Amino acid sequence: MTPRSVLTSRLAVVAALVATLIVGRLWGGSGRWELDRALQAAAVRGDLLEAQAALLGARLSLCNADVGDVGQRLDDVRVYVGRAGARLGDAGVTDELLRRDLAGFGAGIDEARQLAARLSQGADRAAGVQGPVLPVRIREKP
Repeated sequence: MTPRSVLTSRLAVVAALVATLIVGRLWGGSGRWELDRALQAAAVRGDLLEAQAALLGARLSLCNADVGDVGQRLDDVRVYVGRAGARLGDAGVTDELLRRDLAGFGAGIDEARQLAARLSQGADRAAGVQGPVLPVRIREKP
């Protein structure tokens, strides 16, 4: 073997290794973008689940006639929905179902706010008619 053929074969091996590295990098990077989008969509879904839990908590507080807690929980819903909307816009997620879920929270928040206002007005009217509320001790049967 001549020195020129040894050099040519070594250059061919190096070129093959470089080509393999470039192809491997491109092939490995192609799935990464899909994974990033899937992670962003999962984060949006997590925020929407948190918002749904807070909205259900607000409705539960309405059932318990706790108007102060309703306001706090509705503020939490707004925070989670805002965060989900920001993530949805930043990530470029094109999931239409997530966008519809996000848009549906506005109606739920408005409905809970209206119910809280009705409850508060009803409590104010009842308090005005009956006078001050006195503490009542409830005894449990043995």
